[in-house]
Amino acid sequence: MNPAESRETDRGKLLSRVCHELGLGPCDASTMGSLEQSALKQSFAIAQWLSQEIKLGDPSWRYLASHANDIVREWAALIIGFSEEITFARKLAWIKPFADDSQSGIREIAWLSLRAQVSLDPVSAIRALVPWTGSRNERLRRYAAEITRPRGVWSSHVPMLKANPEVGLPILEPLRSDDSTYVKNSVGNWLNDASKSQPEWVRVTAKRWLEESPSLHTQYIVKRGLKRR
Repeated sequence: MNPAESRETDRGKLLSRVCHELGLGPCDASTMGSLEQSALKQSFAIAQWLSQEIKLGDPSWRYLASHANDIVREWAALIIGFSEEITFARKLAWIKPFADDSQSGIREIAWLSLRAQVSLDPVSAIRALVPWTGSRNERLRRYAAEITRPRGVWSSHVPMLKANPEVGLPILEPLRSDDSTYVKNSVGNWLNDASKSQPEWVRVTAKRWLEESPSLHTQYIVKRGLKRR
């Protein structure tokens, strides 16, 4: 499903159909106060409601997670973020298939799903994400960078990383010369985010990277990170 189709989909009707398929009884999305909001906020509101009716990992959740409709799979990914009874590290294990989904929209939802927890405890989140930076899968490496961006896109900022971007170095250092453009763009954007509040730190870090790892990949990342926006 392309972005335009996703925006135009009537999520209220889709939810009613899914609830019927799962035997949850009538579901009225209008009671969630979401239908006048953006498509993304609608999905968050619906997923939050579903998280109270469906438990992560149960047959109903697995039905959502394997659904042919991308939006329904979005809800499954978002339910992971709303599951308060499990740790961030365990949530990463559940979110992994969505972070590696063939649909770029699902991959974006995957990091948005856990973004709030990163904002609450960046240090612990970064510690859990470090192994992903060594993955052979570029989508997982990119996920580790994208979810920890100080400012991010369509999401809340991370005050600690805006003030102290060096906290993110365990994620950034392994990726500073990544050969994947998908990853390089995210790392460059990470630095660019940090430059809005800590420009001198970004300049010093960029200079050091170019001295220690003067590859074309590092040059690409640094150029993107220092670009004025």
